[in-house]
Amino acid sequence: MDSLPRVLCCNRKSSPSRYALPRMSFPPVIRDAIRLLFLAILEHQYVVLFGVVAIEEAGVPLPAPTDVVIAFYGYRARGHIPELAQVVLVCALASTLGTLVPYFLARRFGPTVAHRFAAWIDVDPAQVDRWTERIHRHGFIAVVVGRLIPGARVVMSLVAGTARVPVYQFSPGVFIAASVYWTFWVTIGATLGPTFRRIAGPYITYVLIALPVVVIGFFVYRHLRARRKWASKARPS
Repeated sequence: MDSLPRVLCCNRKSSPSRYALPRMSFPPVIRDAIRLLFLAILEHQYVVLFGVVAIEEAGVPLPAPTDVVIAFYGYRARGHIPELAQVVLVCALASTLGTLVPYFLARRFGPTVAHRFAAWIDVDPAQVDRWTERIHRHGFIAVVVGRLIPGARVVMSLVAGTARVPVYQFSPGVFIAASVYWTFWVTIGATLGPTFRRIAGPYITYVLIALPVVVIGFFVYRHLRARRKWASKARPS
């Protein structure tokens, strides 16, 4: 365990409350499964981080917001600038890679697929068209600005692909914006994490279990709502 980076590893000289896993009063099977999951994350933390960010940037809904995950990494790495910088770098690279999936889909198949992909993630296709016009006017700057706006980040990949923005302009724009965006969330975790831990410490295990359930329920609801909306639009008047 001593060879692990400080982000999640257990340092014997540090306060046990900082690194100890939350106490759990669950059946042994569930408790062991949770501990095995934590150990896997400890052993491959940056691989896990890269994969989580890249998957979400590709447009695949996850059971927990990535922003919260990054804030957690920032909380664990607080006080260690190299580790905080490494978290930001890994996230920025993962964002740059993940966004290439919707980008190339939209670039290859055009607005029709871009609109369908947008509908699948419950984004108004009209938003794709609006940002396409902006990106035609402002290019690289529009990519950077759009990637910093919540709700428009995944859309920008579709927009850039539809507008056929060169990948040598799109990917650097994504990397710059992602570096700013993830620095913000890492800073939030590093500064506010201890306060949250003091308030929610006794309930953290239940929060970790309830959060994915709530988020999955939200995605199911959103998907069903989007299906009803598009079915009503397709129904002849």
